[in-house]
Amino acid sequence: MFSHETVPDIAPQQADGLLRNRATILTNLVVALLSLLVLWDTLPAATTLAWIAGMAALAISRLFLSHWLRRSAWPARRKLHVFTAGAVLSGLSWGCLPVLLLPVGSVEDFAFAGFMIAGMTAGAITALCWYQPAYLGYLLGATLPLAACLLLLKEPVYLAMGGQVLFYAIMLAVISVFYSRRLLQTLRLENELDREHRRLEATRQELAMAQHNKWQTLAQLSHHLRTPMNAVIGFSDMLRSEVLGPIGNPKHKDYINDIHDSGTRALQIITKILDVSQAEAGMLTLVKADVDVRETLADSLQSHGEAATQRRVALTSRVAEDLPRLLCDCARLQQILDHLLSNALRHTPAGGQITLSADIEESHWLAIRIADTGPGIPEDRLAEAMTPFVQFDDAMVRQHDGIGIGLPLARRLVELHGGEFALTSVPGQGTTATIRLPLP
Repeated sequence: MFSHETVPDIAPQQADGLLRNRATILTNLVVALLSLLVLWDTLPAATTLAWIAGMAALAISRLFLSHWLRRSAWPARRKLHVFTAGAVLSGLSWGCLPVLLLPVGSVEDFAFAGFMIAGMTAGAITALCWYQPAYLGYLLGATLPLAACLLLLKEPVYLAMGGQVLFYAIMLAVISVFYSRRLLQTLRLENELDREHRRLEATRQELAMAQHNKWQTLAQLSHHLRTPMNAVIGFSDMLRSEVLGPIGNPKHKDYINDIHDSGTRALQIITKILDVSQAEAGMLTLVKADVDVRETLADSLQSHGEAATQRRVALTSRVAEDLPRLLCDCARLQQILDHLLSNALRHTPAGGQITLSADIEESHWLAIRIADTGPGIPEDRLAEAMTPFVQFDDAMVRQHDGIGIGLPLARRLVELHGGEFALTSVPGQGTTATIRLPLP
């Protein structure tokens, strides 16, 4: 499933999984102390105390060693080998118990020892299968001495018990192999996912940087284009005003007027591109002041009144009387309204209606809505409408100037004010642009 070249080394994860789990080490010591209560009358006191002391010394040593290894700079493979040696010693410490019982133990004592060893080896699967040799060393160190002692006694009951111990050890070994394989496969998958996540994050950052550079370059280009375009407009205005003398040929005057008008429209487009580029590149700053919103809305309606009349579109307003003053960039707020009203006029056919409304929402939001009765936008294309330079194939829109940056620029300007912009539409009924700006 994983090739040798693409699979990252999972040894660090295995070592961390083993060294992080110290419960098994403590469990060995606790269970050994409990066993002491049962075997105290069977084994000689000195033997029992020596075995308990050895178990305690080993457990404490493994705890300190695990703590040190987690913080050491040793290679992960070496940490695994050291831990495996400790697991083998821990298994052998349990294997010493039946050896100590061999000369004095009864059937019940060996049954108890087998029960304790079976519980410890079964419980250690989840903790030690991070590294298969560690578990096998622990399992074999604990079960093989028990099986050997039982078989050496040669009585039928002991022989049966020894055979069961061997079968139990084989079954645990097989189970641990499957469990370890599944665990290692999970670790490899986690590594692959982590590597893929890092790759995608790097790609995302590269795309974000490329996007930023694109808008920054476009902003610089637009800025440099404004100077020569202003010169074209200024000189053509001087020529058509005949400041430097009369123009003899009337046809030349018509051409000069066309040059002036075309230059003015081009400058307007360049200015819009500069604004949206600076906004997207994070280069646009706001100059906030205390603004009378009702007055700003009235100015916007008045500036678009003539265009609405020419296109035979009804332009109405529903503005609340108690609108408070707003802390914002007045010129940018006017720009937002101009873009949205112009966009609504382009999409609304003759005989249609555009409604500008404003009121207070939830006591701390100023909500401004511009609703038209145009053809609307399908829901699956609303996101596309908010993308700069995207224009729908609408014959009515193509009749008017537009490069597809009005809505995206309005949204960015609203967001720079700490507000929210939403676009909703019902095909065949119209579109509503909603601006929500925070009140002081």
